[in-house]
Amino acid sequence: MATYAVDSKQQAMTATGVVNSVHEWEDTPDGRRQSERQAVDEETHLPLWAVEVNYRTVSFDRELTARAQVTVPAPLRPEIADYSPIEFGDLVASARATKTGQLVESWRAGGIASHTPPRKDAGKTTSGSEKAA
Repeated sequence: MATYAVDSKQQAMTATGVVNSVHEWEDTPDGRRQSERQAVDEETHLPLWAVEVNYRTVSFDRELTARAQVTVPAPLRPEIADYSPIEFGDLVASARATKTGQLVESWRAGGIASHTPPRKDAGKTTSGSEKAA
């Protein structure tokens, strides 16, 4: 599977407001299926959420709107306004071909840029003077 880093500022996306939990896959006697357990990020151990987005793309010289789910780790379900612009941190897209030869993309991000908590020292000055208004 090919994976590509994507500059979220260059690939404009619009969040639809739909956010769902990502569930783990499990092997059963009947085959693989989604379990009831929410998946967690391997690095951060935070729950994974699927944020639905729309974006513009070009395919075979035709411009069109595509819909995707961007998987992001977050401690709580992200609250996103309907049809609002959204930027992601550490956004990557992966592409693979299905058994029928169809190209399928999957999107993953390290987080939502607008949901990054402010640093504890944000707004503080180092000289001890008051912050400019």
